[in-house]
Amino acid sequence: MKTFSKSLVLVAAASFAGAAWGNLIGGVDVGDLDPLTAQTGSLSPCGPGSSEAAEACWIGSVVGAGVTYNEKTETVSYQMVDGSSSLIGFQLTSASEYFMIKNATWWGLFQNNADLNWAVIDTSLLNAGFNLPSEDFEISHVATVGDVAEVPEPGSLALIGLGLLALGIRSRWNKTRS
Repeated sequence: MKTFSKSLVLVAAASFAGAAWGNLIGGVDVGDLDPLTAQTGSLSPCGPGSSEAAEACWIGSVVGAGVTYNEKTETVSYQMVDGSSSLIGFQLTSASEYFMIKNATWWGLFQNNADLNWAVIDTSLLNAGFNLPSEDFEISHVATVGDVAEVPEPGSLALIGLGLLALGIRSRWNKTRS
């Protein structure tokens, strides 16, 4: 009975854990693809040019809330994702729920829902005005907006719950045997 209980716990833990993987750049896991939320060639009616206020206004109009910049990084270098001709990635300077890229006269907003420290985007979804990828492998600037707290993976939460359940069952079983 004891061996059966241990085997059952191991099988349940393995089924909840699952395999997690993402995209690789130079062998480094940079997470999964971040979906494109919106793109535009003009920030009007938020204002002309690419001021932080106009960009924050446009992002707020897309996500439905007022936003503030976490950080704006000028001239960001990116790399191609291993084995891909359209996926690029770059490290973000601060974890955020959304990030915006600007290149030439185009802006793109992405929801950062995979690895919050990395941006992974599919350039085939972007307007040709972005001019990505290029030989320079640079983006004019990247802005991170909206703070989010990192949350544990569902598999980790399941393992914690399963462990607590096993401890509770063992405690109850020990009480009935005494």
